[in-house]
Amino acid sequence: MSEKVRVAMISGWHVHAKGYANYLAANPNCEIVAVWDEMPARGIEWANDLKCKFYESYEELLANDEIDAVAISSPTSMHAQLMIAAANAKKHIFTEKVLALTNKDAKAIRRAVKKNKIHFTISFPHKTDKAVLLAKEIVDDKKLGTLTYMRVRNVHSGSISNWLPAHFYDKEQCGGGAMIDLGAHPMYLINWFLGMPKYVSSAFTNVTDRPVEDNAVCLL
Repeated sequence: MSEKVRVAMISGWHVHAKGYANYLAANPNCEIVAVWDEMPARGIEWANDLKCKFYESYEELLANDEIDAVAISSPTSMHAQLMIAAANAKKHIFTEKVLALTNKDAKAIRRAVKKNKIHFTISFPHKTDKAVLLAKEIVDDKKLGTLTYMRVRNVHSGSISNWLPAHFYDKEQCGGGAMIDLGAHPMYLINWFLGMPKYVSSAFTNVTDRPVEDNAVCLL
């Protein structure tokens, strides 16, 4: 393996894709060496910006032994096929959340990762926030006694101000709207602090007439 981790960017679909590329490019221990995209025109443009090779074939990219890892920002509906193939090719994986659209696909990804003994990271950025880490330390040290209630609100103006791309409202690609996108963060935080819930009740509403919900409230 090279002294640097050689990373391929997989799809520019997600709004955070270019941000992840910027973080990787700024890391002295990483080098972006390739791009693949399910939309070739977008991928070619991105590869030109990153000054690296564009692969039209995902299989050809995975067959390159000089690529150590993939950073996946594809439609969520493609996660399982892309990650399982990457794991089987012994490529380490960083992926945007959520992991998959079904439990079956999530478990299949897990099996592939464990079988091939690769490094795997999913983007749960709030678990790296200094304020959240301090709160977790306080809770774990029992400085608040036994925690019995937790509320997390995660919002932005994407639907009202129309700055999210249209494909973020495509149920087939995303699996849902506000809940699966923004709601994922409160879900993993509450699970981290309080453990697995016994019951979940959810209400999804739509204010802006999108194909998916633009507001969600869940009680665990």
